[in-house]
Amino acid sequence: MQRVPLEAIFNEYYDRLVYFSFKIVNDKQDAEDAVQEAFVKYWNNKERISGEQGMIKSYLYTSVRNISLNIVRHRRVVKDFEQQPVSPTEKEEEGVINKIIQTEVLTKICAVMASMPDGCRKISWMGYIDGMKNREIADELGVSMNTVKTQKQRGAKILRTKLIPE
Repeated sequence: MQRVPLEAIFNEYYDRLVYFSFKIVNDKQDAEDAVQEAFVKYWNNKERISGEQGMIKSYLYTSVRNISLNIVRHRRVVKDFEQQPVSPTEKEEEGVINKIIQTEVLTKICAVMASMPDGCRKISWMGYIDGMKNREIADELGVSMNTVKTQKQRGAKILRTKLIPE
């Protein structure tokens, strides 16, 4: 099996891993640093990791999770002047799993929305992602309320058909 180039892996996962880490550490720079560290760790261990896409993805998410949790633990140590790191609780682990799911779902939604026709995508984004009301969308785009409602319905239909649970 031919190994996937690092650049392709980086382009595929970087943004979602940063988002995932940010949900844990709540700091963009720390999230980016955690993801970069995970990619370095992957590169240094790539010969021991299966070249299969799912294994690489799992390795990266696990590494980012561990690095991010270490950042959080370090902050606690610094803040509380403690000498021993705090181990993650079951609640933190459950939160990590939920953040992985949230990241993956949001990535899929964005990919489907990117494939929508321009008008439908713009109106759906404004309505579903930005949380704008139909009247606000109509006023901002200079279209009728019926156009907004129709495009949102089309967008919802596209999302439903393309986001069938696996």
